[in-house]
Amino acid sequence: MKGVLFFLGSIFRWPVQNTKGFLILHIYLLSIYGITFLLRKVGLEVSNLIFTVGLMAPIGYLIHNGLPLDCLNYKSAIKRELGSLN
Repeated sequence: MKGVLFFLGSIFRWPVQNTKGFLILHIYLLSIYGITFLLRKVGLEVSNLIFTVGLMAPIGYLIHNGLPLDCLNYKSAIKRELGSLN
């Protein structure tokens, strides 16, 4: 339960600590939704593929750039967060 509460708190702290990254992510997601909507209105059947690839691309990018294997371990996440405060 402590891990869930820690990550929930991290979600609430993230927009304040990294506003630029928060805005870039949400602009990206809104653009993927917009492109998918426009492609569906035009009648192209590739809209589902564009949506799926568009949502999976940030995860692939993070894994490619070395997403730590312990990213969901709350004890190591606390150590990283406390280290970034100093």
